[in-house]
Amino acid sequence: MEQKNETSTDFILLGLFPWFRHPYLLILIVLLIYTVAFAGNSILILLIWLDSHLHTPMYFLLSQLSLIDLAYISSTVPKMVTNYFTGKKNISYFACVTQLFFFLTLGLAECILLTLMAYDRYVAVCNPLRYTVLMNPKVCLQMAAAARIGGALAALVHTIYPMNFPICGSREINHYFCEMPAILRMSCIDISAYEMVKFVSTIVFLLVPFIFILTSYTLIFLTVLRMNSSKGRNKALATCSSHLTVASLYFGQAIFIYMTPTSSHTPEQDQIGAVLGTIVTPMLNPLIYSLRNKEVVGALRKCMGRSWSPGSKKVNRRLRLHMETADWENVSEAQQEAGRASWNHSSTTGFVFTSLFNDSRMHLFLFSMVVVVYTLAMASNAAMVLLIWADARLHTPMYFFLSQLSLLDIFFTSVTVPKMIAGFLFGWISISFGGCGAQMFFFMFLGATECILLALMAYDRYVAICNPLRYPVLMSRRTCLLLVAASWLGGSLNSSIQTALTLQFPYCGSRKIAHFFCEVPSLLRLACADTAIYELVLFVTGVVVLLVPIAFITTSYALILAAVLQMYSAEGRWKALATCSSHLAVVNLFYGPLIYTYMLPASYHSPGQDDVVSVFYTVFTPMLNPVIYSLRNKEVTGAMKKVIGKCGVSRTA
Repeated sequence: MEQKNETSTDFILLGLFPWFRHPYLLILIVLLIYTVAFAGNSILILLIWLDSHLHTPMYFLLSQLSLIDLAYISSTVPKMVTNYFTGKKNISYFACVTQLFFFLTLGLAECILLTLMAYDRYVAVCNPLRYTVLMNPKVCLQMAAAARIGGALAALVHTIYPMNFPICGSREINHYFCEMPAILRMSCIDISAYEMVKFVSTIVFLLVPFIFILTSYTLIFLTVLRMNSSKGRNKALATCSSHLTVASLYFGQAIFIYMTPTSSHTPEQDQIGAVLGTIVTPMLNPLIYSLRNKEVVGALRKCMGRSWSPGSKKVNRRLRLHMETADWENVSEAQQEAGRASWNHSSTTGFVFTSLFNDSRMHLFLFSMVVVVYTLAMASNAAMVLLIWADARLHTPMYFFLSQLSLLDIFFTSVTVPKMIAGFLFGWISISFGGCGAQMFFFMFLGATECILLALMAYDRYVAICNPLRYPVLMSRRTCLLLVAASWLGGSLNSSIQTALTLQFPYCGSRKIAHFFCEVPSLLRLACADTAIYELVLFVTGVVVLLVPIAFITTSYALILAAVLQMYSAEGRWKALATCSSHLAVVNLFYGPLIYTYMLPASYHSPGQDDVVSVFYTVFTPMLNPVIYSLRNKEVTGAMKKVIGKCGVSRTA
């Protein structure tokens, strides 16, 4: 059998789960995790560097962990993503050796570093008086250097030996990167001796450190139980539990892959373990440490608030305190009567939002998720607009409407979310009367426009499937522009009426809006006049803007389904159903929460229910729209590959 280990021979990476039917879905998830991991670890490093309160041995070692994670995840994911979008699966012998070396170096360095972090926690809890001596800056630097040097030496050994084994037969690596077990499977000689060396190395670099970590935390736990202060116990357990979670996630998959013989686990199991260790864990590390650590959260708020001048902080704090502590029930009737006539028309008076989140760990996690989802919504919708603009094959009525939908979603989610984020981070929970009116106008304007646009998109699909021969005439460029203009004009007209009617009510008593933005049902609860007639007007408007479009969409898709069932071509049926099902999914996600909010009287749902439903259609739906359309549409994914391919060609040129 021919041996192929010359440096001129390339290997072929089959990719992540090559048997999976929807690889683009995996790639998008991996890209999302990679983005979150890169951003989270970078922010954690900057926070520790900027905040002097975090200049301690524990946070120094944590910054080193984040630095290693940044390099660790970047040693595999960019190559995998590039291979998918360019369609090139080959990797040169030298590149494979380099990738394997850096992967092992960083992985082993992280094992050593996690052990040193356990030692740091042991000294801090069990020997606090000697902590400054045992963990001085010089010792910390030596620890960080030892972790990297130890990882590099061990990686050098385990890179040279496997890559010198003769390779025969197929050069396909059943993995998404050059990992040792995947390479060993291609060897055509007996590797049992090396498997024994690998087993011994694994004991030294994985099992012994893991036992050391468990021993350290056992001693820490026994010390914590003897503490008199419950606050001290909780703080010590919170700090150590986050480290123990990270260690368990990382060491578990590594022990499974490297302490068992290569023949005892399948390539699929290797890939699952690698994904957990190289992609998921680097993302979770900064989240676990930040969400379970008040010092990190406090540093984040402090850094975010540095641009806020001290004077404005004091003014805002006084305003917030005044608005939150004002007890309107104890104010005299004469004073309330005097306030009813004028305060909502004054330019110096406004409303106060109740924050959607508090300082609990669960709410901090939810807040982080909302920020991530908002970022994804902005990025994905902007990418969709650029793709449709850049690819000539997408210059059709359907994609023109889709670009308008993405444009609407960018504005729609930006009307409410940035204000909510600023309110949570900086305490800016007040809003002027004019600002509230503007926010309400744009929110209703964009929401109503999207309702009309979704109905027009259903009409476009109806004409394309049921009247394909007349489609170029009925959906000409001029018609599309007129339809889009009509949707924007209709949304503007509806919003003007609703905003004017809502703001003309006298508002008295508490100025707290039990919501995170100015929405009609929340404001109506503050009105001190009878709103029954206006709620009837709101219901009629809901019928016109919500129920009529839904009835139109349902009818269109009923006719489409009847036409599809009569098609002779199975491929044509599947294509029509795939295109329409994505649109129908978006419609259900958007219309459902809106009907609940605007077609039921305000007294039928609580402020808490309004918050949950509003988050769904103002944050999550704008993120899901481009994902649903791109994942279920080969033309969009093809355009994405084409654009990325052009970038790759221009760079190589």
